[in-house]
Amino acid sequence: MNKKCALTAVMYMGALLGCSQHDGSLTQEELAFGLYELGWFTNKPEQLRVKGSPELPFTEVYLEKRHDLLQRADLNSFGEMAVQEAQYLSIQQRYPERFLPWPVHINLPAVAQERGVLSSQLDTWYEYVESRLNEARESKIVLNRLERNQLLEHLTPEVTRQSQAAQQLAEYLESYRVRSSLGMYQLPNGKEWYQSKLNFYGGSVSAPESLFSKLQSVTNDTRDVMVRVNYKASDPLVHQLLAKCDKVAGLNWRDQFVSLRQTASQCDTKWNKGELQFAAVMMEVDLGVHYFAWSQKQALLALQSRLALNEDQAFVVLKNILFFPATSFVLLNQVTSA
Repeated sequence: MNKKCALTAVMYMGALLGCSQHDGSLTQEELAFGLYELGWFTNKPEQLRVKGSPELPFTEVYLEKRHDLLQRADLNSFGEMAVQEAQYLSIQQRYPERFLPWPVHINLPAVAQERGVLSSQLDTWYEYVESRLNEARESKIVLNRLERNQLLEHLTPEVTRQSQAAQQLAEYLESYRVRSSLGMYQLPNGKEWYQSKLNFYGGSVSAPESLFSKLQSVTNDTRDVMVRVNYKASDPLVHQLLAKCDKVAGLNWRDQFVSLRQTASQCDTKWNKGELQFAAVMMEVDLGVHYFAWSQKQALLALQSRLALNEDQAFVVLKNILFFPATSFVLLNQVTSA
């Protein structure tokens, strides 16, 4: 059993053993268990699997369950970093994420089939996604072009042949009017939403302008950086930069239930110059796209010119920045102190 599986097993056992020892409030282990169960759709095949009929992401029932779990957390019994992570997850509920029910980096049709989700349940969810996106537009919450295209990639001809609801959703997305920019800043409260992510992953409250200036002092000297990463990955690239570190269990399904900040801060292995420069350029482009309104062309140019990437590799890194905003900032201290 690998370290990540072992951590997950410990979370499950801790929750099961402690569930009857108090009234209503949740320990850290129980909250981890509940969130892990709710986030079944991001769990890897080798991890513990959730039994029963799972809730698909961002349905009303899913949102209610998640809110209830976070509300019942007994933060006084949590470790310091877990408190911050639970508070961060609670804050994220305020922002437009709930109107975008399909996490675009997850191939839900494939995952649902693998986990035995009923086709009728999945069809109902496809219909929910379409209705939710329509509601979102009324509140000026709109997918960007790359997000829309990623969803269409998941709705393969095989998927749409087997499901009329999937076919209808694909047709809806084909004619869907995307927002003009890629970054979060264009969404309602987008800059505030992005700032909350920067604060959490960066570990402090810093103005984007200040962070950008610091990072430019590092990246201006960056040329032809070669770092070995898997450019086909749909997971946050920061996981690959943390691959040599012992993973610390976390609460956020978007981070694969790994506490990225704690993992980075406790890592005994040092990063080499190339890895830190790679992270620094990712952070700079992250700020450029999500806060300073960089275009796709500007972002790709920065990635290609500073990281010696070809066009396809730069595009994968850009999608990673769009799908996992600010996660690379867990390496901010290492980059700025190098």
